[in-house]
Amino acid sequence: MNCFMSVLHYDSDLPRGRVTGLAIVLAAWWLAFAPAPAKAQFAPWAGGPPLPFLQGPDLASTLRNGAQMASDQSRLTAQFSKDMGRRARSAGYLMQNLWTDYQNLEIHFQNLRTTFNALGELALQLQSPRAANAAAELQAGLNIISEAFVPVQQEMQAGALNRDTVLRMCQVTNEALLEWQKELKKCSSRLGVIR
Repeated sequence: MNCFMSVLHYDSDLPRGRVTGLAIVLAAWWLAFAPAPAKAQFAPWAGGPPLPFLQGPDLASTLRNGAQMASDQSRLTAQFSKDMGRRARSAGYLMQNLWTDYQNLEIHFQNLRTTFNALGELALQLQSPRAANAAAELQAGLNIISEAFVPVQQEMQAGALNRDTVLRMCQVTNEALLEWQKELKKCSSRLGVIR
């Protein structure tokens, strides 16, 4: 609470009641968002950054949540790629539109990778060769899918972007992500996800 004491000094131009109201709001905000003591936190993993998905009461629940989030993120990214391809076919699609869409597609894909990496790390805690192999296979699939971005990146750097290259990238990423999502569902039991 001491960190807010300097903020709570009131300005002589403000009425005293207004400063007290500000102090109450700031104190309530701090209490609502202050980190819990380390003893109160529960984590089924060895530490590190927080998971990009909802933590369950046990490892199995957290794995289920992670698999669902990875599946949802894959579907969302595939749909964005499909929509981007449809927009790119339009005659009014400008370079500014492409750059914005491309950045958003990369963000969606990176979110998928982040989510799956966290899921894969959790699955490794099972110390099961089946889980480790499933995580490695799915990770390799994401690495292969990321190669679809390379031709567009190269053409953007060269300053000679071809609409057909963008359309191919969109089609490939859409189809590959939907296949990856199916593979994730098939491998979910090997990852320790019990349904």
